[in-house]
Amino acid sequence: MPRRRSSSLLLALLALSQPLAACTEQPAPGHAPDAGSAAAPAAGGGAQNRLGVLLAAEQRRAALEVSSADQQSRDVEVRRAAARALARIGGDAARPGLLRALADEDDEVIAWAAYGLGFSCKGHEGETVSTLVARALARDAGQGAPGAAGQGAPGAAAAPPADAGAAAASGAAAAPPRLDAGGAIARAIGRCGAEASEPTLVAWLDGPRERAVHAAYALGDLAAIKLKLREESLVALLNLASGSAARPPVPEALYPIGRLEHVPPTVIPRIRDVAAARLAEAGDARIFAVRALGRAGEAAVGELARVLTTRGAFTASERAEAARALKRLGVPGQRVLADAVAALVPSADPIALTGLVGEDLGVLLTAIEALGAPGAARKPLRELAALPPPPSAPAAILRRVSWLRCSAARLLVGEGFRDPLLLGCDVTAPDAPDAGAPVRGSIGARAVVEVIGRGAITGARLAAFRAYAEAGELRAREAAIELIASHDEIAGAPELLAKALAAEEPGLVAAAAEVIARQPQRASGVPEQGKRRRRARRDAKDASAAVTSPAIEAALLSLLDRPAARDDPELIGAVIDAAGALSLRAAEARLEELCRSSYPTIRARAGTALGVLRGRKVACDAGLPGDAGRPPVAPPVGDVPAEASALVREPTVLTFDTDAGELTMTLDPALAPVAVTRFVDLARSGYYDGKIVHRVVPGFVTQLGAPFGDGAGGPPGRPALRCETSPVPFEPLRVGVALAGRDTGSSQLFVMHARAPHLDGQYAAVGVAAGPWAALVDGDVIRSVKVRN
Repeated sequence: MPRRRSSSLLLALLALSQPLAACTEQPAPGHAPDAGSAAAPAAGGGAQNRLGVLLAAEQRRAALEVSSADQQSRDVEVRRAAARALARIGGDAARPGLLRALADEDDEVIAWAAYGLGFSCKGHEGETVSTLVARALARDAGQGAPGAAGQGAPGAAAAPPADAGAAAASGAAAAPPRLDAGGAIARAIGRCGAEASEPTLVAWLDGPRERAVHAAYALGDLAAIKLKLREESLVALLNLASGSAARPPVPEALYPIGRLEHVPPTVIPRIRDVAAARLAEAGDARIFAVRALGRAGEAAVGELARVLTTRGAFTASERAEAARALKRLGVPGQRVLADAVAALVPSADPIALTGLVGEDLGVLLTAIEALGAPGAARKPLRELAALPPPPSAPAAILRRVSWLRCSAARLLVGEGFRDPLLLGCDVTAPDAPDAGAPVRGSIGARAVVEVIGRGAITGARLAAFRAYAEAGELRAREAAIELIASHDEIAGAPELLAKALAAEEPGLVAAAAEVIARQPQRASGVPEQGKRRRRARRDAKDASAAVTSPAIEAALLSLLDRPAARDDPELIGAVIDAAGALSLRAAEARLEELCRSSYPTIRARAGTALGVLRGRKVACDAGLPGDAGRPPVAPPVGDVPAEASALVREPTVLTFDTDAGELTMTLDPALAPVAVTRFVDLARSGYYDGKIVHRVVPGFVTQLGAPFGDGAGGPPGRPALRCETSPVPFEPLRVGVALAGRDTGSSQLFVMHARAPHLDGQYAAVGVAAGPWAALVDGDVIRSVKVRN
């Protein structure tokens, strides 16, 4: 899922809403063949070769290598592989083939085609939606009532079996998720966002349950694009969620409401009533009711308080979501959160503190995070900030005590970055520093940097800031560098940014480059003061006229030349943006080279930067820069990854020895063969041994696998993975590939805590997990990983 800078990831907790960008008989897809020679089930030699060629074309992003003969093959596996390749390549080059695949008789081919069209409809929104609707009607006519039981029905199960987690724990192979053509068509209609999308999907809410659920999820996609839904659409969703004498309630219908920032006042009372009623029914969809209550105004505070404070009756994910929903509800929500924190504070008894290794800790941390000010919770927060660590406690307990202490201290001290309560909050640090030295523990150091950013960074605060920005704990250093973008008063910013750009860690380099891209004036001169500073911030000409620091210019040019950086789209993309923002003429030739990159995101960003330099639009996908009159050509293609020469072909179980106990995941190459092969290879090599869990969002996701523990980069010598996304649902314990943009995956995996439809199709689903993954916290260690088929 999203990586550290997923804002995404959007992440305050809006990370929870951020995406990426870009069959008659329906047996589960067969395991992946080796590129070049593999064995597809029941395929002859010619078909075997074509499967390898199509996999290579998919990985190289070479749409023109998928032929019409592949799409007309009598072997259904070849047609599926062709449709999958085109869906993942996307763009105008793939669109004609996707339209052909949409007319296929096989539901899996149709699912891939619809999925791909949903991400390739820019500029063709109305036409695409009309085509998708016509295909849905044709399928209905060809197979009887939509959603009827039987092969190829739109309601065919899209999820793994209910015991998928148990299968992962035992080593049994859980069946890979089946692709649902009806669901893929509905979601594509929502993602295209055409004028006809909303009325079509609302009409489908009256269909069979499976189609209604697909339509509800698709309306959620549409709500994220349009930022609103019509009032009559909201009424239809609420009617579906409430049920009737003839039709059971469909709680999934509340999902789109939770995607909206604002809803019409006329429907707010109904949202509260319907969502509150759905709280009585346990299931993966109940979390949508909790989110919807956050849009239901002050009248929903009581129900959300009940969810947040009731252990057992509600899951930890639902309770954490209730805390976030209460944050939206202003003063009444803050009062409830303060009372809840007081009720949730653990006993200081050393034996009782051993219970901190569990999912309930995330609920309390989320409630503290949701508080805007201590308020009535000041006394329990002070108790938390001084919570004594148990004698001889293991590292896992000390880490959790530190999270509680530092979270409480951060809220209590305001702008007091030298408050002893804050400086001493991290009991994982080797020694307690004096008030003038940087805190060494990661949890405490990040807390101090956050508090430093609450005031003007001058004088003593500037000295403390520089201590964290120049050296020390990596994530605290990155957080300090990021403050430069929002604090014009920081003196010496160019030197700090140049030093960060020269660092070994890609996350720190990217942090500095992103600051320059957003605030290019920070790469030159001294901080402006008073009215002059505010005027300079408004005037782009002032920024472009300033003289860029020679050290920054040299660092950016060096990064643009570095092969390892070019293999990391997240890193090189940030550097390209910085070069463009600074109008670095010396970078023009390098940007032209990157304009020919096989990574679409790199090409797009290089084109934007070149456009700034040349004063005109440059489209890197439509011929080489400066080639006026040259006809458009297909985008450049890349190399076949090394993993494709020896693909994992069977589900593989990884067993993680962690600070929260033994956890497992079963990786299945059926839908993401190259990604699964990389993860299995890395696990076998010991890459994950000793790595930390660097991101945990309670009620949402646990993420791991970053080489420096900061959510950036991947293992040396391993170029970024091409996205192997699929139209399958992200449910609790689904395992996915973390991304920071298209084709940026590498070594990082995430495990879901709860159902998250906004991730469906946006990330590669690579398996299912088992065990209490939500009990982990940021900083927990993966001691070792064992691999078995």
